[in-house]
Order: sequence, then structure tokens, then C-alpha cells
Amino acid sequence: MGLPSLKPCLLLIFLFLLNVSTINSKPSKVEPVLFGGNFQALYVIGDSLVDSGNNNNLNTSVKANFAPYGSDFEGGKPTGRFSNGKTIADYIAIYYGLPLAPAYMGLSEEQKNNISTGINYASASCGIFPDTGTQLGKCLSLSAQVDLLEKTIDNNLKKKFKTNSELTKHLAGSLFMTAIGVNDYAFYFKETTDPNEFAKKLLHDFLKQIKRLHELGARKFFINNLKPLGCYPNYIVANTVPRGSCSKYLNKAVAKYNVKLRKSLTHLKKTFSEASFLYSDYFNFMLGLRGPSTNQVSSNLMNSISPCCPSVYDGDKRTSCTPRSSSCKVPDTHIFFDPFHPTELANFMYSIGCFQQRKVCQVV
Repeated sequence: MGLPSLKPCLLLIFLFLLNVSTINSKPSKVEPVLFGGNFQALYVIGDSLVDSGNNNNLNTSVKANFAPYGSDFEGGKPTGRFSNGKTIADYIAIYYGLPLAPAYMGLSEEQKNNISTGINYASASCGIFPDTGTQLGKCLSLSAQVDLLEKTIDNNLKKKFKTNSELTKHLAGSLFMTAIGVNDYAFYFKETTDPNEFAKKLLHDFLKQIKRLHELGARKFFINNLKPLGCYPNYIVANTVPRGSCSKYLNKAVAKYNVKLRKSLTHLKKTFSEASFLYSDYFNFMLGLRGPSTNQVSSNLMNSISPCCPSVYDGDKRTSCTPRSSSCKVPDTHIFFDPFHPTELANFMYSIGCFQQRKVCQVV
């Protein structure tokens, strides 16, 4: 178990951004492997932050199956991941010694029957609410992804594991990761929206599906909170004054949801039998990576307001990375690969903050 080493050419940036003494020293009185480890599988539920290619096989305009996506992934080819390389879900799999979870929609029935190390159900543009993202085409909402997981259990895993006790043990010994909900804010949250009521409704619908997962046999949950949407290029360039500052109203709204989410996990731990939760503070990780919200260039060596692709960014909310877009030569000099998603380096740094520094991820 563990994380891959950093590319030598990126060492200067990495040392500048992270506290090296903290990384190299082992935290005292903590478990050697965060959250125990020894998981039999990783099942991923989420949106484009962790989609490994499901949208490739859906009728939608939201895809990443073309260059320059995947330029730094294994083989240098696009897979459907919305980055130049690995996602945070990939680094979680690597840390726990598991294969990268393949996209469900790209698997044959035979492959589904033979896989017992996890599957990725995440779908770009979708969210917790059932209609989120459908404006752009077909995608898999949170409930639809849980439906597919249930289908996997009934149609595939029950063939792989011959007895109910074996299947129960597999599910209880697997890690179920979620990273979803920010698209609900992107599509439906307005300045006139009541942030408290919106967060309550969104959390209610999210927890409903977490309870379904528990009923299906999940016991180990890796829960990511929502990213600071107001600090992403499609918001900070187009909608903020001065240019480059974060959207405070949007970030405050997302933060309300995150606070409620964290409190709810403490309650669920008490009410769910034998369930454990790891809470990932992705929101504050990305804020810390970016630097002060009013800083137009950020406080580090990475570009924090413009994406790598397109290399010339007009700041329009609808502008994205396309097959015709030019991209920067060195993605690792940017926090964002496209206007909505982080680079592989940013994802790698998340894994360091989570698993080695133990600052981003906390066991509830």
C-alpha cells in the first residue's frame, strides 16, 4: 500500500506547496494505514471529479474521451477521465493496493461477472437531484448509480460469491466512495435561493441513498464533501470582481451543505450497525491549494485562475476543453486542467494531504 513517487521535474513545485517535514514524519498515535485498509474492493459513486469513462457510453455532450484529456495517464490516451491523468478515486485505489476501478458502462457482462475488486459508477454532469445535468444529455444520477450497484450485486456478484455469507463479507469489507453534489449547485443554485433550505433538501436526498447503500451491505464509507465551486475558473473569471477572486456567496452556500454533511455522519455512525465513515474535506483542500480567495495569481507556483485547456480562456461559463482546443504544454503548472476539473498533480496532492499528512481526511 502507498502512493507513487512524484515526477522529479515537479519536485520544486511540490516542495513549495507542501510542508515537507510534515509529509516525511509519521504522525504519532495513528493507524499505519488510514481507515484500516485491507479492502476487498473500491466502489466509486460520483460525478466528473471521479468519472473514469462512464459518460463515454452515454448520449451526452459531456465527455472527456479525446485529447488532450489523458495526456499523462497510462499510455497517454484519453479514457474519459476529466483530467490529464489520474483522478482522486484512482489515487485512493492505489493507496489501498487495489486496481483502478473500471467504468461500469464500458464493461461487458462477462467482465462484470469476473470483477470483484470494485467498479466505478460515477457520471459527469450528474448530481444528487435526479434531473441535474440532464440539460446536457444522459447521465447517471446518484440514485441511478446506486441502482446500478444493486444490479451488480444481484446479477454479477452473486455469481462470483457462491454463498450469502461470502457476499456479505465482501461488501462489508469493501470501500464505498462518494463524490457528488456540486453539480446540483452549479445547475440550480441562484443568488435568490435560500442556502439553508437548499442544503437541507440536497442532504436529505444524499443520505437517502447512503441508507440504501447500507441496506445493500456497505459498511465502510469514504465521503467527500463538495468543492469550493466559487473558486473554479468558470466562476472566478466570468463572475467576480476583482477578476480572479472567488464567488463568496456560492462558496458560503456550499460550505453550509458541507457543515450539515459532516454533522450527519456522526449521527449515522450511531444509527447504522457496524458502519464506519471517513470524511474528506475536499472543500478546504482546494481552498488551501489555491491560496487566498482575493489573490488573483494565488500564493503558490501554480496557475489558480486559468485552466490548462483551453490555453486561451475567455472566462465564459459555457467554455470548455474540446477536441479543437489548444492546451498548455505543462499541465502540472496549473491547478485546473479544464475550467471545471483539477490536474493530475492537484489530485496527487490531495492524496498526500489525505493519506500522508492526514489533514484532509478524518475518520468520523
